[in-house]
Amino acid sequence: MNSSAVNISLKSIAVVALLTLAACSSSGLPVGLTARMDQSGATLDRAEALSLINQFRRSRGVPTLSEDPALSGTAAQIAQQYAASGNRPPAPANVLQVRYSAGYANFAETFSGWRGQAADAAAIADPTATRMGIAAAYNASSEYGVHWVLLLGGPAPTLAAAPTPAPAQ
Repeated sequence: MNSSAVNISLKSIAVVALLTLAACSSSGLPVGLTARMDQSGATLDRAEALSLINQFRRSRGVPTLSEDPALSGTAAQIAQQYAASGNRPPAPANVLQVRYSAGYANFAETFSGWRGQAADAAAIADPTATRMGIAAAYNASSEYGVHWVLLLGGPAPTLAAAPTPAPAQ
């Protein structure tokens, strides 16, 4: 086995160990990953969620993501719709990947569920994604309580430069 394969293997082992802890126990994990979202006024720690997602992506050999406030705002709107209706809203046109989940009280559990499903894990490791937005919405009267939405987008669109006016004659 060459040194880069060993390095990737060691990174994979470290991520699997962290994710196993997330699935089994909340002790030892950052509070932001284990904070319960199944109560009114709960706040998702997006920085901790991004960190865990990026650890996973690094273990898969793909570039890391940055958090995009606009995508997080869209994710929040979609999560609210999802929590209110119980049905997954359609994916927005401007994203590469959308992951939904419901019923998990904290992000560590949610992410453990996603990484345990091949389609979800592959979507989260999409090498063309560069930005993410994430949100959770709680609805006490919903069958599942907490509804999660993760949006992955490509490079941020750039604004076209204004045309240069022609010189006066």
